[in-house]
Amino acid sequence: MELKRVFVADDSLLQRKLGKGRLTELTAKEESQLEGQLAKLPQDLINEIGKRLINYADYVRLQSTCKSLKSMLPKMPNHQFSQVPWLMLPHDNVSENTRFNFLNPLENKMYNLDIPEVKGMLLRGSSYGWILAVDGYPKLCLINPFTRAQIQLPPLDTFPDVLSFDPNMPNKEYLINKERSYLRSQKTHSRGVAYFRKVFVNKVVLSSNPVSNEYTAIAIYGEFEELAFCRSGDKKWSRLNIPGYGDDVMSHEGKFYVLNISKGVWIGDATSLPKMTRIAPPQHTPNACWLVRMTSGELAFVNIRFEWKPLVDDPKGREYYKTTHFVVYKLDQRRLKWNEVTSIGDDAFFIGKNNSLSVSSQNLPNGWRKNCIYFSDAYTEGHIDGIVGGYDNIVYNLETRRIESIPGYVVSDSLLVSPAPIWVIPNPSI
Repeated sequence: MELKRVFVADDSLLQRKLGKGRLTELTAKEESQLEGQLAKLPQDLINEIGKRLINYADYVRLQSTCKSLKSMLPKMPNHQFSQVPWLMLPHDNVSENTRFNFLNPLENKMYNLDIPEVKGMLLRGSSYGWILAVDGYPKLCLINPFTRAQIQLPPLDTFPDVLSFDPNMPNKEYLINKERSYLRSQKTHSRGVAYFRKVFVNKVVLSSNPVSNEYTAIAIYGEFEELAFCRSGDKKWSRLNIPGYGDDVMSHEGKFYVLNISKGVWIGDATSLPKMTRIAPPQHTPNACWLVRMTSGELAFVNIRFEWKPLVDDPKGREYYKTTHFVVYKLDQRRLKWNEVTSIGDDAFFIGKNNSLSVSSQNLPNGWRKNCIYFSDAYTEGHIDGIVGGYDNIVYNLETRRIESIPGYVVSDSLLVSPAPIWVIPNPSI
């Protein structure tokens, strides 16, 4: 049904409110008249109007137009998880300030949100609009920055191979089992809170939006980048036995996809874990990779390429890295073969510590392009080993093969940005 069919002879108020993307204030009398008009519209037509608003901020404005619209529109737009994410900017996690800036790409505008729940915690990524927060003592939780709701995950000391946690052992609070059949190493090893806070959990991805606090999650954890999962109500994390380690994990419509470049790609339904099935062969590549489900439904993965350079006049002799380009591989499902591609068409990829997302160019604002990779630096772990990282937040244009700046993002002069910016889908649910 075309949107223009909504408007009848007395539609001037609705056009005034919604026309040309600008929402204006109405008087009490006008609002009453608008309520009467909206009461005559079918629910599916109201939903269609909501779907036309690809900017979450505009969706909120539409809801606030009047009481009728607020009750007729879902709190969380049904199409929101395929929309352009916001960029949550770095925070030092040391100061008393609990306000965070979010860059909304669709408006090129900053929103400042107060999230006191994250005070003293390190933010390690996002999934379906929920931020992973770690304090190392051994709390682990998900926080919705738009509603400030929290979901408590099983704590860090319940991961497989974590033998104990003792807060009275400074710098050795955690005892870890490091014995592996393929390694010759000591059986146990002690690690401090700093390691568990900054490094131990690499990534956590949810199977879907955790409505009513129901969820299933997969984590990449530990120095061997192994996999564990949990469900709402679980007291501990359970091992996910997939050959090799986890290069990346993502989810789509209740299914998890796990990438291991030396072993392949596995898929598993959230309800059937730990059972997973291999659906793609390995593709050996250097460096970090991100698995992405394209808007066409095809699977692809992104491989980062960078170069190392010494820090000038650094007494510690440290190095820094600089991204040079990305290589994209797409799965040929008929031949079960990965093919290197030079274009992702009308898609734009958003990758980093977030659940990887592919967005159609139809939803991109001016200055944001198709056939590009929007990258928020995921390598902040290097700080603990003296390697500089977390600063390389860029756009890679596959057509021109050039590195560009993220529109609206002011690049820091410092090579020490921790944590890195995080892509977050606005999620007002719960």
